[in-house]
Amino acid sequence: MPQNLIDELPGGLDKKLRELLLAGETVEIQLKGAWKEALVCTDRRVLILKSGFMTGQIFGSNAFQVPYTNVATVEVKFHLLTGYFEISAGGMQNVEKSYWSTNKGSDPSKAPNCISLNSRSQAARFRSACTLIMEMVGASRQPKVSAPPPAANPTEPVSSVIERLWKLRTDGAISQEEFETMKREALARVQAGP
Repeated sequence: MPQNLIDELPGGLDKKLRELLLAGETVEIQLKGAWKEALVCTDRRVLILKSGFMTGQIFGSNAFQVPYTNVATVEVKFHLLTGYFEISAGGMQNVEKSYWSTNKGSDPSKAPNCISLNSRSQAARFRSACTLIMEMVGASRQPKVSAPPPAANPTEPVSSVIERLWKLRTDGAISQEEFETMKREALARVQAGP
């Protein structure tokens, strides 16, 4: 990961990030916005952290989190001197925003899925982050190649086989289609009998 995509975060945001990180989760991108805002991308998800008066979080902080599989788009909208980074996920309706807005609905510093930007270099770094995020989105949507589950013991109850297959499905080791196929095969073996 390029070193220029790791910023030191203000104390409150750094503390919030440490609280949110899961065991074994690694930070890939960590960029600070114009105010107390941060974009953090881990090996599993994207987070936008906010705290402070300018972001509408006077007495606390806010964390917007989305797994890569749910990310629809990421973009940087930057004009002459200012702009914003925005991430979209399914079910979100995006509205045009302005760095200078005082309206909560169009102020990117107050939107949970946006980060205010106030320099060209900051916008360039966030554009680099957009590219890397979309690569992670693409990778997360690729079918996972994994070894087939171990063959069922002929004396194992079908409910145990289906339970084991469901665990593999929820862990992401097999797809929904693979789960359905293997479940049908297990049920067919029971119906066929010994």
